[in-house]
Amino acid sequence: MFKGMRKVLMVGGAVVFTAGVVFTSNTAFAKKSKNYKYLGGGGCKCHMNKTKEANEYKKVGYEDKNGHWNTFSRLTTDEERKNEECLSCHATGYGKKIKKGKSKYGNFIENVTCEACHGPGDGYVKVKKNYKGKGKDAFSKLMKSDPLEARKVQFEAGGRIAGVNSPKTVKEQCLECHWEDAGAKHKCPKTDKIFKFKEYFKIDDHRDEDGIDIAISKLSDADKAKYKGLIAQDPILYSPYKK
Repeated sequence: MFKGMRKVLMVGGAVVFTAGVVFTSNTAFAKKSKNYKYLGGGGCKCHMNKTKEANEYKKVGYEDKNGHWNTFSRLTTDEERKNEECLSCHATGYGKKIKKGKSKYGNFIENVTCEACHGPGDGYVKVKKNYKGKGKDAFSKLMKSDPLEARKVQFEAGGRIAGVNSPKTVKEQCLECHWEDAGAKHKCPKTDKIFKFKEYFKIDDHRDEDGIDIAISKLSDADKAKYKGLIAQDPILYSPYKK
């Protein structure tokens, strides 16, 4: 799947050795997600409590009654709460392996949680707690010493990011559940609300610059091609971060 090389980067004044990996597919690491379980909001508690990106997401989800964190409440009948078509967009992990937070209505987690877009959190939490059996601080050290390797590990643990290790762009992923015109085949019959991607992306753009972004910014164009699967392929992800 890849050929080993070495690339030296300077991140925050420290020398970072990254494994130069040539990827054959930008979905290679996402394929393992089926082996992991969904944890519900509790599995994302570190991100939801400590980061700027989480504050962006919570602002949209909690204060806006139409946000991702309120989607299940809009299913008002038992028929809707058990309907596969409804649950594919109003819930998380429908029909998948659920470890925590399963709904009383069936095998899914209510509302659109982080895992709905970023994959099941079970493998990621295990990596964070005890990377390679080296204890809870091992992954944090990897993030500082080799950010790209840390991202690779995250993806191997089932994590995904649209436009990076997913074949879909951010917009394409959004449009799996939203629609841009009233004639869309999958449009929900309960609402006439139209999805304006550019406007919503600005509102719910919960990215935050980290060590991975800094490392990527120091790669040459030639090296970026070799790291397909770890760096953004979707041009919109190169737009400026919110200040």
